[in-house]
Amino acid sequence: MLLQRIITAVVLLIVLLLVSVFLAPVYFRIFVAIASAIALWEWLRLTASANAARIIAIVYLIVAGWTAIAGFDDAAVTTAGVMPAGMPWAGGISPVAAGVATLGVLFWTIAVPLILNRADTQRTPVSVLSSLAGIIVVGGSALALAMLHLQHGVWFIFSFLGVIWCADTFAYFGGKHFGGARLAPAISPGKTRSGAICGLIAAVIWMLATMYIDGSFAGYVHQYFPAFLVLLVGAVLATYSMIGDLYESLIKRRAGIKDSSNLLPGHGGVWDRFDSILSVTPLVLALWMLIRHFH
Repeated sequence: MLLQRIITAVVLLIVLLLVSVFLAPVYFRIFVAIASAIALWEWLRLTASANAARIIAIVYLIVAGWTAIAGFDDAAVTTAGVMPAGMPWAGGISPVAAGVATLGVLFWTIAVPLILNRADTQRTPVSVLSSLAGIIVVGGSALALAMLHLQHGVWFIFSFLGVIWCADTFAYFGGKHFGGARLAPAISPGKTRSGAICGLIAAVIWMLATMYIDGSFAGYVHQYFPAFLVLLVGAVLATYSMIGDLYESLIKRRAGIKDSSNLLPGHGGVWDRFDSILSVTPLVLALWMLIRHFH
């Protein structure tokens, strides 16, 4: 099982490096469109009917694929990071981007904590609202990744994803090592409070380690905020990462399954790998838009 997980992770990393570093930006956007369509299908098959999940995911893939190819002008992006007039995201911050970022942040900040706080494995999830949230969150996160990649480059993307990976990895191993009280026993019995603390600390250390590196997410935030606020941002993102993980765990528990699918050997489904990205990315986009607006 461990070998299978390692092999799958290495293959995914190679593909991600290929489409984000060695190929034109459009290939990164196509990769994100495909991956997000699969994640959306996995989400909807747990909150809606199988047919509805399939149809919506196909329609989403067509729209996302078209947007990835025709919705951005790679050559015309200015050094200031502003999309040319006439493009779907003209001005760099479109009403669509602002809307999905706001809805995503509200969902993960207000709705999901309330749902988790009242978690009861006997309750049936509100399928319509959960499905609608999935479309907005997945689509918004895909758009955010595409915009941020085009505006700031691959290192910016990898450096803020590093916050998620650090939080996830150290939460797992920290929980295994220290054990102790469960973080949310009714949702995910394997997660511990000690693991969550280890994940938070690791995320903050990652932000500190990358804060003075040009082109990094932490470095970008540090241009406008003092160091202690940059580290606080890391802790907040790590918290949202755990919220996204717990929400998916709750949906899977209510559906009576272990993994969102079996597409990734040793890892489960794409949503299993992207759950934290979906909860963190809208917040990163919202922070970027606020910085752009006030500076």
